Amino acid sequence: MTRMLASLALVAWAGSAHAEWTADTLLKALAERPAGQSRFSETKTSALLKEPLKSSGTLRYKKPAFLEKHVQTPFEEILTVEGERMTWEKPAANKKHTMALRDFPVAWGFIESMRATLNGDAKTLQRFYKMRLDGDERQWTLVLLPSDSDMAQFIRVIRISGGKTNLKTVEIEEAGGDRSLMTLREETN
Repeated sequence: MTRMLASLALVAWAGSAHAEWTADTLLKALAERPAGQSRFSETKTSALLKEPLKSSGTLRYKKPAFLEKHVQTPFEEILTVEGERMTWEKPAANKKHTMALRDFPVAWGFIESMRATLNGDAKTLQRFYKMRLDGDERQWTLVLLPSDSDMAQFIRVIRISGGKTNLKTVEIEEAGGDRSLMTLREETN
């Protein structure tokens, strides 16, 4: 009888521990990480493309507000966000453009889907998205639905999946049907 009660208590405790894995729990865990770097491979499909566009490179972030996506193949392109400024570079063409994110709210919201998630910044995510977390600590998906009607004209849904505090995939469904899937592999120093 004592064993049975202990087993039931263990099952009840395990169930309540599982139930406590929420979007807030995930974001608090992500907020503990000061920086990171991942290799990525990305596939974009579009009605405008004859075949999917595949690219790869590195994704770096550092608290509080730095994010860099450095595409290395099939061409070099660097997108850097620091604070409220975004810089796009295409070194081979000797092109560089800088803009204030506040002047482009849709781009700002899109950038924050990744930057705020990596930083564990729930307040910023809630500014741009309705959030839902599916799964558990080992395998989760953070579903982001644009809360702004202007942004919803471009982005239908963003799904960021991972395990514990490691992001593994970022899937973006655009309102017009185009899609991208980025697979991440964290680099350890």
